[in-house]
Amino acid sequence: MDISKLTPMGQLNMKSYMEGKKIYEHLIEMTKDPMRHNTELLMRILDDNKDTEYGRKYGFSEIRTIEEYQVRVPITMFDDYAGYIYEMTEEGKTDLITSYHVGHYAKSSGTMGNPKRIPVSDISLDILNRYNQLVRTAIQCDALGLDWIEPPVVNLIEVPMTTLKSGATYGAISGRIVLTLGDNLSLFMTSPKEAMMPDPKTNTRYLHARYALMSKDTSLIVCSYISMILEMMQYIEKEWRTLVSDIESGDIDDSIKMPEEVRASLREKLRPMPERAAELRSIFEAGFDESVMSRIWPNLVSMVGIATGGFSDYLKRLKEKYAGDRYRYLFPGVIASEGLFTTPLHMDDVNAVIVPDSMFYEFIPVDTDDPADIVTMDKLEVGRTYEIVATNTSGFYRYRMRDALKVTGMFNNTPMMEFQYRIDQSMNMTGEKTTEVALRAALDMTERTFGFRVVDFSVYPDSSGDPLKYVYLIEPDRIPEGLTRERIDENLNSNLCQTNQLYGYKFEKGILGMLDVKFLQPETYLLYRDLMISKGTASSQLKPPRIITSEIQKRFFLALLEEDQ
Repeated sequence: MDISKLTPMGQLNMKSYMEGKKIYEHLIEMTKDPMRHNTELLMRILDDNKDTEYGRKYGFSEIRTIEEYQVRVPITMFDDYAGYIYEMTEEGKTDLITSYHVGHYAKSSGTMGNPKRIPVSDISLDILNRYNQLVRTAIQCDALGLDWIEPPVVNLIEVPMTTLKSGATYGAISGRIVLTLGDNLSLFMTSPKEAMMPDPKTNTRYLHARYALMSKDTSLIVCSYISMILEMMQYIEKEWRTLVSDIESGDIDDSIKMPEEVRASLREKLRPMPERAAELRSIFEAGFDESVMSRIWPNLVSMVGIATGGFSDYLKRLKEKYAGDRYRYLFPGVIASEGLFTTPLHMDDVNAVIVPDSMFYEFIPVDTDDPADIVTMDKLEVGRTYEIVATNTSGFYRYRMRDALKVTGMFNNTPMMEFQYRIDQSMNMTGEKTTEVALRAALDMTERTFGFRVVDFSVYPDSSGDPLKYVYLIEPDRIPEGLTRERIDENLNSNLCQTNQLYGYKFEKGILGMLDVKFLQPETYLLYRDLMISKGTASSQLKPPRIITSEIQKRFFLALLEEDQ
């Protein structure tokens, strides 16, 4: 293929493919002896940072083995670094916790509280680019061929950014690499700059959907979480008449919320597309079913987004309602503000392999939750779930991530892992430790029993009565006629006793009472999304609030119960 004849998008993808192929092959070699590479990385981090304030405090220069590192350096949490990070961001100080240049601070997703500032070094960004972008492109090209690399991509990731006093950027890590494209975003992606770097008052759902529909030749949809694609399709189904009318006229309906300067900027670039509008109108008038995406985008072959843990149900619903089984999926590995932990090796596989040269890994078994049981990756057991303790290239040392990952298998000598849940996100009123996985599994069983669907759900602990109980807040999609909440309560409670046997024991003994189901008003979770974005959270970071952890969250959802409750 003559690269010079490709568009800028095609040239970038082809270059990424060639670079990614080499990185992928090197990764495969590393998986044969992962501990050697992981140990070498740790020693390099310690040597490079021995003259930092943190390095001098814990004698990095004297550490020669993993065992010495574990003895000298304590296990940490974010509060151990908060003072250093304040000096770095507010006073511009360097060489405190890392000698590496930190040009960005990731904004943690948080809930409704104040998010954290997580330092992200240039080295960490390079690791993210290599394994999340370049290797991903290589995997897709090998699986799909090269025909998909030319057309524009529907990219639903938004990248609101601010600048700190230190001069570093501050925002979602998922958008930091996208940000480097600047004014060239339109050459690579369907969504305009006004959607990807949005004003908080802009209806970005409209913009992403509008521009995606305008691009018939799209072959790839990319997002942070697969729920974002489902949300776009739900918006299109609801608002297709306005979207098609605007595409036909080349205008933006006055009902669409956005600042007037944003509207004026977009109107200057938009042109009428009557033929595309007529085509879309015909498609939508025929109805929405599992073939609708293939009719909208006949060249679409693949979608990229996280669909593990709490997001697995969104993929199922996307396939059932809009996509069918005709597409290939690439599920990114475990990526957090603190760095990249795993990367996929194949399309359509939720499992991902630990990347030995991304950070140094230690693991605490979640069934003991005892730091004394900490192990390195060579001691992991297939089938067991662990919390990651990370030493990264951005200044965190033996940092408890509070993410639970299950070892699903081995690739060569390197563990494959899948994200399970946030350890801090669990229900634990009487020591029952009910995870999001158990809550979701119980609801899935109830949905199948009664044949109803939910848009989303949250759970909060109700300690106002005796005995204590769980309250499920459910935004229903469809509820069969005659099905009462009381029947749902009983079935869901029985299922939860199965998915968490300790919960079942507590219920049988009367320590926990029958759970309670309450229905939320339509579009409650869309309103939650809009509220969080208005408070500065990037859409690419929004996770479903499956377990309500704050009084503010609780008041928000209880205020949106259906009126008959």
